Amino acid sequence: MITDPISLLKFEHAILRVRFQMIKECLNIELGWNMLENTHYFIVNWHAKIEDKYVFPVLEKMGINVKPLSNDHLLIEKYGNSVLKEKRRDWAERYIRIVIDHNLNEEKIFPKEIEEHDILKDIIADMRNFSGYFEFTGLSEYDLYYSE
Repeated sequence: MITDPISLLKFEHAILRVRFQMIKECLNIELGWNMLENTHYFIVNWHAKIEDKYVFPVLEKMGINVKPLSNDHLLIEKYGNSVLKEKRRDWAERYIRIVIDHNLNEEKIFPKEIEEHDILKDIIADMRNFSGYFEFTGLSEYDLYYSE
């Protein structure tokens, strides 16, 4: 059960690692590139936005420097767009390493949890409006819990 924003982000990181493993195995066919495009869309339009909008401001208030991680989001977006345009396997493999390393660096600075449950409530509201979220992650709304 997901009870706070940090556990949600860590869950999404795990989903990305699994998807990237499958993508690496399929880059020699169009399916792999379609999966990479779908995953990049999720990262740029959901995952990074949620971190920047909800989680990073709280971490900054805790004295944690998140600026490099937020800057990484821009790099990941631009590099990922180039990878998808050029469809170079070596670039795709580097992109995957960049995202995985970025996520691991985030997890090193994440606190155990953020106890501001209103944040999770707001994230869930956004989640309902992000087309394909539940299909991409395999989560259902029953997996999410926040106290009023």
